[in-house]
Amino acid sequence: MNIFEIEALSCQYKPDTPVLRIQQLHIPRGELIFIVGVSGVGKSTFIETLGLMNNTIVPDTTTQIKFMDSSGVVNELSGVWSQPPTVAADFRKKHFSFIFQQTNLMPNFTVGENLAIGMLIQNRKMEEIKPRILSLMEVFHLPTHIFDSKVYELSGGQRQRLAFLRAVTSNFEVLFGDEPTGNLDQKTAHTLMRYLVSLLKQEKKTGLIVSHDQQLAFEFADRIIIITPQRTDSEQIFGLITETEQLIRKANNQWETGNHKIVTDPKTWLSQKIAHSA
Repeated sequence: MNIFEIEALSCQYKPDTPVLRIQQLHIPRGELIFIVGVSGVGKSTFIETLGLMNNTIVPDTTTQIKFMDSSGVVNELSGVWSQPPTVAADFRKKHFSFIFQQTNLMPNFTVGENLAIGMLIQNRKMEEIKPRILSLMEVFHLPTHIFDSKVYELSGGQRQRLAFLRAVTSNFEVLFGDEPTGNLDQKTAHTLMRYLVSLLKQEKKTGLIVSHDQQLAFEFADRIIIITPQRTDSEQIFGLITETEQLIRKANNQWETGNHKIVTDPKTWLSQKIAHSA
């Protein structure tokens, strides 16, 4: 079952200046998907657009961005920005969660308050959720004695783990991450990813992660989407996604392209795709 079905989507920040085009892309529920490509090709735009963080969608009658929520309702998101701003904000709060390399934590809040904010907004009590948070802090190698510490008292690595934990403890259907492990050592990054994979599978949630770390992608991703640069007639560069040519996925313990061609050496295939587009 797909959670996103995208057709003929074009994204821009300024009129007549495309930065990303998606011809067709289906994103299944319950998978961890990595988005890779050279710098400036539109990876963050991908996250911002599908996560309804920025009004980047170019209005077009052929564009479709269908989101199938957990209750089976199909939501068409292509016209969401023509509605009052609260519509996009409410949709984000109900369905999405986000992790960024810049943690966006609330510096004057305690660790516990930062971790609990999503659940507190849902009118849950701190006494109810604190035991679960303390248990997860141990999993994420965050000492429980910092629960009442202020965020500014933590190290950079602790803040990154805190941001990751805050995102995965929220009530979400899709987790968007933009280089969420970029400031972490390999061991810690792998610990967080193993937890995320387990969570997505158990609860049929979906993860969309932008990353430069190809090794991390091959170890944990169910599929990898490559955004490659293209040029318009006026020589403007934009990113392009076509499902058949710029996607590989795990199938029966091997990797295959979007059109079901087996990739015998996926790491070389991916490196060549990215290098060719650089």
